[in-house]
Amino acid sequence: MRGIIYKDVCLFFKGLDKRIFILAGVVVVLLVVSNGAIAGLMISIMLAMAVGMQHVLTFSVEDKAEWEKYLHTMPVQSGQVIAGKYAAVIVTLLVSIIGSLLCNLIVSAVYQTFSLPMLELSIVCAVAVPLCWTAVSLPACYWFGFQTAQYVGIVLLFPIFYTVKYFEDSPNGFPLNLSIAQYVPFAAACVAALFAASYLVSLAGYLWRVGSFSRKKHA
Repeated sequence: MRGIIYKDVCLFFKGLDKRIFILAGVVVVLLVVSNGAIAGLMISIMLAMAVGMQHVLTFSVEDKAEWEKYLHTMPVQSGQVIAGKYAAVIVTLLVSIIGSLLCNLIVSAVYQTFSLPMLELSIVCAVAVPLCWTAVSLPACYWFGFQTAQYVGIVLLFPIFYTVKYFEDSPNGFPLNLSIAQYVPFAAACVAALFAASYLVSLAGYLWRVGSFSRKKHA
């Protein structure tokens, strides 16, 4: 199973396009200039969404390499295959967490201000957004293919977009005295339950696809 996790993590990083970094750099500059102190939070959310999307895009590489045909010859169980993909998501959370921390520190240095509540919310988003994104998208990948999953993931853009707009357009700006610590345990439990349920749905989809592959092979 460690090999499966290693493969998925490598695909995550090797699938990153240099053009994405250039575009991301331009977007970051625009956010810092136009959104002030809240830019750190917005950049954190965008980075977290990118991490979730990248895991869906790795299915494209696997499809081109016909990975599943090779996988069927390996001595691994179906549960391990799916668990490896979900474990890779957890490993790459470090990317969004570190990126969120650095972006908030840079924005704080630029505007000579520091908000612990904003940093806390940014870190929470850096963890929750990729987990929620993949919890919705991965089952779609295993049941319907990654092309469909790309459209399914777009559904998550709407609540994320309106949440950001709520903080951005609120009359008093971001509530600097907001305390989110009391909500973290409940939010963590909800995200963990969603992620676990997503694993079970993905496993069911994978088993269905493996069964279909076997039936076609013996037909």
